[in-house]
Amino acid sequence: MKKEFLAKAGQTYSKRWLQRPGRLSGRVWAFNCWLLVLWLSGCAEEPAPLFTTVDPGQSGVHFSNDLHYTEEYNPYTYRNFYNGGGVALGDINNDGLLDIYFSGNLVSNKLYLNKGNLQFEDITEQAGVACAGVWSSGVNMVDINGDGWLDLYVCKAGKPEGANRHNELFINQGDLTFVEQSKAYGLDITGLSIQSAFFDYDLDGDLDCYLLNNSLRSVGGFDMKEGLRDIYDPEGNKLLENQGGKFVDVTRKAGIYSSSVGYGLGITLADFNWDGWPDIFLSNDFFEKDYLYFNNQDGTFTERVDSSFTSLSMGSMGADACDLDNDLLPEIFVTEMSPRAADRKKTKTTYENWDKYQLAVTKGYHHQFARNVLHKNLDGGQFVELGRLAGIESSDWSWSALIQDFDNDGLRDIFISNGIRSDLLDKDYLNYMANDTRIQAMIDEDEDVLKKLIDIMPSGPVNNAIFKNNGQLNFTYQSQAWGLDAPTFSNGSAYGDLDNDGDLELVINNVDQAASIYRNNSDPKVARSIAISLQYRGANRQAIGAKVLIYADTLQSLFEYYPAKGFQSCSAVPLFFGLGQRELLDSLIVIWPNGEASVRTRVPANQSLTISYEESERRAGTAPFKPGQTALLQPAQDAFSFTHQETGLNFFDQERMLLSMPGRKGPAIAVADVNQDRVKDVFIGGGKNQESVLFLSGNGGYTAQYGFSDTRRSEVTAAEFFDSDRDGDLDLYVAHGGKGFSIYAPELHDALYLNDGAGVFTRSGEGLRFPYPISTGDIAIADLTNDGLPDIVLGEAMKTNGFGLPGNCFIFINDGNNQFSLLESELCKELGMITAVEIADINTDGWADILLAGQYMPATILFNEKGAFQRPEQRLILTDTEGLWNCIEKADLDDDGDPDFVLGNLGQNNFFRDGLTVFVHDFDGNGTIEQIACQATAEGHFPVHDIDELYSQMPILKKAFRTYREFSQAPLEALVPEEQLQKALQLHLKESRSLILWNEAGRLVPVALPRDVQYSTVNAILAGDFNQDGIQDLLLGGNDYKYKPQFGRQDASLGWVCYGEKSKGDIIFADCRSLDISGQIRAIESINQHQIVIGINDGEIKVYEY
Repeated sequence: MKKEFLAKAGQTYSKRWLQRPGRLSGRVWAFNCWLLVLWLSGCAEEPAPLFTTVDPGQSGVHFSNDLHYTEEYNPYTYRNFYNGGGVALGDINNDGLLDIYFSGNLVSNKLYLNKGNLQFEDITEQAGVACAGVWSSGVNMVDINGDGWLDLYVCKAGKPEGANRHNELFINQGDLTFVEQSKAYGLDITGLSIQSAFFDYDLDGDLDCYLLNNSLRSVGGFDMKEGLRDIYDPEGNKLLENQGGKFVDVTRKAGIYSSSVGYGLGITLADFNWDGWPDIFLSNDFFEKDYLYFNNQDGTFTERVDSSFTSLSMGSMGADACDLDNDLLPEIFVTEMSPRAADRKKTKTTYENWDKYQLAVTKGYHHQFARNVLHKNLDGGQFVELGRLAGIESSDWSWSALIQDFDNDGLRDIFISNGIRSDLLDKDYLNYMANDTRIQAMIDEDEDVLKKLIDIMPSGPVNNAIFKNNGQLNFTYQSQAWGLDAPTFSNGSAYGDLDNDGDLELVINNVDQAASIYRNNSDPKVARSIAISLQYRGANRQAIGAKVLIYADTLQSLFEYYPAKGFQSCSAVPLFFGLGQRELLDSLIVIWPNGEASVRTRVPANQSLTISYEESERRAGTAPFKPGQTALLQPAQDAFSFTHQETGLNFFDQERMLLSMPGRKGPAIAVADVNQDRVKDVFIGGGKNQESVLFLSGNGGYTAQYGFSDTRRSEVTAAEFFDSDRDGDLDLYVAHGGKGFSIYAPELHDALYLNDGAGVFTRSGEGLRFPYPISTGDIAIADLTNDGLPDIVLGEAMKTNGFGLPGNCFIFINDGNNQFSLLESELCKELGMITAVEIADINTDGWADILLAGQYMPATILFNEKGAFQRPEQRLILTDTEGLWNCIEKADLDDDGDPDFVLGNLGQNNFFRDGLTVFVHDFDGNGTIEQIACQATAEGHFPVHDIDELYSQMPILKKAFRTYREFSQAPLEALVPEEQLQKALQLHLKESRSLILWNEAGRLVPVALPRDVQYSTVNAILAGDFNQDGIQDLLLGGNDYKYKPQFGRQDASLGWVCYGEKSKGDIIFADCRSLDISGQIRAIESINQHQIVIGINDGEIKVYEY
């Protein structure tokens, strides 16, 4: 079209003006030239996306894993019918081009020889690797005999009665033919094999094998019993040791689980703890937890999922392990079946209720949730789960996971294959199937009922997912932008540079569709890379288990070579690093499987490099850092002992719309010298039905003093020592709160305990009079009236008659003689669900002000006007700070003479990071307050709740929708009448990050704490100079386990120390390090010099020294 236009334009211009230039004015000429340029620029071709599909007609790859069910072979007779096939990439003829091998289920496998220029030749029959007539699953390319040629190992599955079901090993003859020799190697194993992984687990120089098997047992046939994984099943997983070329089963001897509950789908290998020995991660489907085996360096393994991981995927699928944040530690990514789209979540995903989830945990199945997970490696074999923070927790019905740098920018991205040919878990389909009368009628009318039931299963292809790594474990969904938006039913996948142009192609095995090959269109001039082929020695010529580290100015990166990855697939390809625009590596280090290292320096980019062990200089290899850095905190000796006990009440049964259980804020801790021996004493508040304790110092230790039995009646939410009666010793204020109390409950009354001077406390019956029982969220005590007497401020966390209703701030003015008067002020009413209170002179006018924060409320300042809090102008709300705030710490962090504040919030590792709007109202008119949480879109507010939760809480709504699909498309505006929404109170979550409020001349400026701190909630903060460099540091603790299973626990904090440092005149807290303290940290207090106490909800109180 463009050529035709130019031709016509040339003819026209030559006829009219070009032959008579003298008649063409400069202005007209310029205008027409401008039009031409504008048209040409508008017609310019769009830049090609990162990936473009290579048509089968061009590539010659026509493989399609067609699955046509029969009465004998279908999703009901074989559970894994739609699990699909795998794909392996590797150079089988050593010509420098990567070849492709696909596994088929009801079709034969196919081997394609790479002829160059992304063209392939089908050599399956010639090679003798079709595996016709048998269900193939996982495929592996491995040089099993060390002769320099890649062999093929094929896992077999399918119905048990099928013929020729043993796994097959095809030995490469070096002439494009293979000979099956599985029996000779001891690898002719029959079972429900999913994938094999070859690696040298005992570092004896040859390749051993882990065989991942699924189970034929019905999932519904199991109870949640303890110890099922300990019951040996001969068809379970196997560890096979290579003993002189023969593979011998050493599973039980090595400490590997081999049971009928090992529903394994993914295997990934890495040296997770950097001890030089390969470890194993397995992802298990259904209710069984995943396994993490650490190598004991003596031929055995220890499974440590419970101690190493905070959360797991529920129905774990494929997995991969690689360094995602360039800290030289491998992360683990596991796929699940959680859809990205909110409407598909409501029709496809079923969540456990709280009781069933708790039962599974109690029975040893760990904390499992229906979402993808990203296990961030914190060093030393400890991980925290950050999938929601990274934005990759949902991708659809997902299978393969591949971690690699697909855009060559130096940061590894994540590719996920998606799709299920027929969706057995669609809620409307399951609801249909649950109607026994309907099913019986179908049986009576038609003998071919099974075919009908399969035919009505929902079936819709979806696009695969790819997430671009932006750094700091922050990812962006790029499927459409990168050209991967074609709808498919995809399963196994592999990556490799098929055309040797310096970037990675993708090859994907699809069900009932031609396999996909995606060409990578990266520009090598601006997106440079380096590929490294390793040649090791003996029977491990591929150098499986080797590590390669690269350094290029600010870039450092690690890659470990284990080809089996993703799902049923293998990428036996050169090690690959994207470099961005960097032209030169400062250094490249190969750590060989035996621990020796070879170093290259000043290595140019954009090349394929071969490094031979025999031809390289070698030296003793060392880790690039010291694993397990010396911790700041060390357990103190001879400290006191106390275990906080939390109530086991399930509030979700009573109020099904709650996102998390309110309350559970303890233990509250107060520290002061109450017996006047110049050593601090410690008060620890108990949970409901647990007595609080005061630990008095003396004779170099602590003695427990009881006498606080009144505190058993409700949860202690806050405590503070102060001299209430001005007798020179410190008295104790104890705040009570929690949920589950009536509006008349006296248990909620806070208490004042008077000190006799020796540390013996008696409850005062007078002094404070409350207008009604208050569920206190927090307290602060200071002189608000400048009369030398301490006043009390408390925040109401929740109303007893309905969660979500705003509470008040109560100010009690000290009248002397141990009497307090409630300051009546409209300014303090209905501020929100207050959970954090602090008092400080914010504007440095000599009068102490009040800073408040809480659940779904903004940070709010009540400015003190000479002891008065009355005028509306005295209340300042910090814009867009509506959060789920937990605590406030006051400190002069920048040493400028005014107080700054650190506020603990929800964090960013949650499902609500894009915000929430919660509508609070008695929607069904039954006298009970409901809370409908929604996420806002252009189409309206869509509830985050399941329809079953809505129906069980408000049965009046049951007639609103006939199907889950209808509900998934409906905003709240279609569910609730407009007049009800107008009456509802709206709460908002706009800010989930924990912040510092820097005080700039009385104006509080919010700045987010480092990303590490945002991994989870922050519930407790202590400021102090912990490294004694003259600059304030921060200790922060968090986690919150009380969220519903569909949202998942907040559990990715092991505590943090963030060191303050000067940078360009400012104070920053960029250096954050884990404290390695697990649990729900609720309090951090300084006891004595270089000693702190940490309160853990429903756990043991810990005392540390630093």
